[in-house]
This record gives sequence, C-alpha cells and structure tokens, in this order.
Amino acid sequence: WHDAVAEEVKAVRQNAGIMDISAFAKIEVSGDDADSVIDRLIPNRMPGDRRIILTHFLADSGRIEAEVTIARLGPNWLYLTCAAFFEQRVIDYLTFNIASDETVQIDNVSSDYGALALNGPRTREILGAVTDQPLDNKNFPWLTVRDVAIDGNPVQAMRLSYAGELGFELHMPMAHLKPVYDALWAAGKPHGLVDYGSFAMNAMRMEKMFKGAGELTNEVTLPEADVMRFVKLDKADFVGKAATEAAAAAPLRWVCAYLEIDGDGEHDGHGGEAVLVNGEHVGLTSSVAYGMSVDKLLAFGYVQPAHAAPGTELEVMIMGTPRPARVLAEPVYDPANEKPRS
Repeated sequence: WHDAVAEEVKAVRQNAGIMDISAFAKIEVSGDDADSVIDRLIPNRMPGDRRIILTHFLADSGRIEAEVTIARLGPNWLYLTCAAFFEQRVIDYLTFNIASDETVQIDNVSSDYGALALNGPRTREILGAVTDQPLDNKNFPWLTVRDVAIDGNPVQAMRLSYAGELGFELHMPMAHLKPVYDALWAAGKPHGLVDYGSFAMNAMRMEKMFKGAGELTNEVTLPEADVMRFVKLDKADFVGKAATEAAAAAPLRWVCAYLEIDGDGEHDGHGGEAVLVNGEHVGLTSSVAYGMSVDKLLAFGYVQPAHAAPGTELEVMIMGTPRPARVLAEPVYDPANEKPRS
C-alpha cells in the first residue's frame, strides 16, 4: 500500500483531502453540573466559549484512561470526541465519576452523528464554496467551533487537524453526512480534493509527532508519555493529580521518545519492535509508520530515560534486523506548527 498511501499524503499536503471519521466516539455531556464534573476529572483547563481543548482522563494511579477532545457548545454543554475503541471506557469513566447528587446527562451520539475531516492548504477555498460562514482566522480561529450550514445542511465545524494542515472536522446528524460529502466533493474537484484513509492519517500524524492510542495507554502516566504540556498542575485538584505530581518528581520507568529509523523502503515495522543500545534491550516501539512527506521511517518508542535525549543513537529491530535509529527533538514536518494555524 506504500505508493497508494504516498499519493494520498501528497494530495493532502499539497491540495486537500477528505476522510470519513464517523467511527470516532462522540459523546455529549450536559446538565447543571456538567462543567464542575468534567473540570475535576481533567488535568487541563476547561475550554472557554466555543473553544476546543485536548486533554486526558486519568485513573487515581495517574495512568491514562483516554485522550479526548472537548468542545464547548454552551454553558454546561460539552461535546467529547475520541478514538472509537475508547468509547465504552469513556462512558463508563464518566458514569462512575458522577456523584448521586450531581445533575449530569451523558448522551452517546456516536451512531447518530457522522463526521468528516477536511485537511489541506486548499481547504478554505473548498469549504468557502459551500458555506456562508467566514473562515478566516479572525472569524474562525484555530481550536474553535462554529455552527455552519453546508449546502443547507446544519454542521458543527471544528477548527483542528490531526493531519497537521489547515483543516476542519465537520460533525453532523448522520442523515446529512452524504449530502455534505457530495457538496464538498463537487466543490473540491477543481482544487485536487482526494479521499484519504487511516494509513495516510497515521503517516501524517507521525510526521507531526502526534501521539496516538499506541502511546497513550493505561500502562503509562502523563510524564512517561511526555504530554505534560496538556497538564495544569496549578489546578486545585483533578483525578490522578497526586499520582501525576509524584510521577513527575520521581525517576521515570521509561519515556516516550520520537525516533527516526534508517529504512530500506520495503519494510517498516508495526509497533512492538525491540529498541536496543549496543545490543542491550532498552525499550520497544509503540507505533511505526513511514513519513511520506519527508521520506523517513518514524516511530514512537518507550525507552529507558537514559536513552531518551534528542540525538541519542539507538537501534530498532525491524524484520529481524537491527537498524540504526536516533531520537528526534521535534516533528519532522512543520515543527513550528504554522500550517494548522495558517
């Protein structure tokens, strides 16, 4: 699939691509106590009016239960999205953490709502052809949500991008999914719009150093996953705070490192490969994918802290052969993250 995926990635990076992401879990949390409940569960700050945040649910042990995106639709009205396999875990987590005297309603709308991801430098031209909503940075800033109409269909548009490009996630009742897709496809043809899939999405998120489900598991804490930039330790409290503080202060068991691996253009790996230093096992990969835009084999790996510093030389066992690898300090694609904010 290498060449097919490469064509999809190239099209998204140079023009635009669209992907059906309806499989994402989509959960609405509302009620008089919705804000206070979610606020005590997450280590990040709550989103402001029509804003979006990325955050995590934690166990008391500080280990990661799930990564979620939270969009504020109104006072005490929040819209949560996450990977499909986190759906039941997130619903259970919310349910078990609501006290009997708190008024919170949890609505799983995963099957009721469809969603599309539209990414690429030509995105504004395509979306602007089918909606009257202003799409410039002043009227529709990065990490905000707006209610728009696309060819007459009501859509909840979110300004964010897992591909690392100018992009939008478009959420809507499932009945509107096909007419919205058809309208975008017709508007996008002159701009080189393509369909892209999960292999391309995975390759692009690896180029952007975005961690995924392979990295964010209930085996690790936030400091070990190296996602403390999403944590506000000055919050009065949140579930797992004491454990997170203790983990950050103590020697870590392992750290999630971002790796470049020498590749042969034929075999990439799948995650779970041994990471070696001088033949000694010091960790293992959690995700591996070929970065089509930069022509590099990339990985995340959990390694002993002594071997996690940028520039450290390692080896990764790919198809039975140890290959030279090195720890990188920043994303190999758009390290300043200018494209999504453009």
